[in-house]
Amino acid sequence: MQRKIGVISPSLPLKSEEEVETAVKRLENYGVSVEFFTTNDKLQDFMQVQVNEAEIVIASRGGFNAVELLPKLDFSKITKSLCGYSDITVLLNALLAQTGKIQYLGPNLKALNGDVDNYSLKNFLSVAIEQEKAKYYPAKAYMDTHVSKTQTFANQGITVINEGKARDIGRRKFVQSDNACRNKILSGFDDMIVIAEEDDLCGAETFNMFMRNLWALFNYDFAKNIRGLIIGRFMQNSFVDMEVLKQKLQSFETLRHIPVIAGFDTGHTLPQMTLPLGKEAILDTLSDSVLSF
Repeated sequence: MQRKIGVISPSLPLKSEEEVETAVKRLENYGVSVEFFTTNDKLQDFMQVQVNEAEIVIASRGGFNAVELLPKLDFSKITKSLCGYSDITVLLNALLAQTGKIQYLGPNLKALNGDVDNYSLKNFLSVAIEQEKAKYYPAKAYMDTHVSKTQTFANQGITVINEGKARDIGRRKFVQSDNACRNKILSGFDDMIVIAEEDDLCGAETFNMFMRNLWALFNYDFAKNIRGLIIGRFMQNSFVDMEVLKQKLQSFETLRHIPVIAGFDTGHTLPQMTLPLGKEAILDTLSDSVLSF
């Protein structure tokens, strides 16, 4: 039986469906068909896909201003999970909090245009479509499309900043990305693992922006319930030195008692793992897979 996903554009619109033609072909090769709901009416598209036969919804791309949809959505009529990252995370948090339905922090359709050995695609299909149990292992290589759309770079693996083991009970989750300020408002209050990442829009100031947002996060009352911290891979034009990051984070008193890792395959580079937000998660720095759901 052929599977089906629906595509919406809650942030920036696609220039045309041809912009994601490669991603559509890759999905079709795995027996997954794609239907687009990408008119100029974001709200109508969002609600129309809920009554379509698509099993899951994926954002066409990221961008800006997905938050504008929040006061307009009728959460009682939302039946499907959404997958995306970056600007889409504000919707993921709201949907999880309001519907209790698992959401997916993972690639958008445009990201699946470029991949490393179909790593992101296979993971998306396994976790979001087949809903299999997930264990995460670092990819052997990665791609930064802001540097090159064809060149790959050796993956140095995960950097363990603080060892330990953490459990996210799965009822609520917090996701921080380049939209950190908006997402803080929507965060949960149960035991949680924070996923933090940043794009390269601030260039050489990325490190300072990232640390400012992180410090602000840990000054909220709910920070006492944070049990672990996962930091995604920084883009090359962010110029973030991992040793400097490690030293800075290890000097932060609040982080000393929780496991912290950096360089995880999530964020604005490829491949991107698909993380099921709302499932119980275990972060274990001594485990081969590090993170499992």
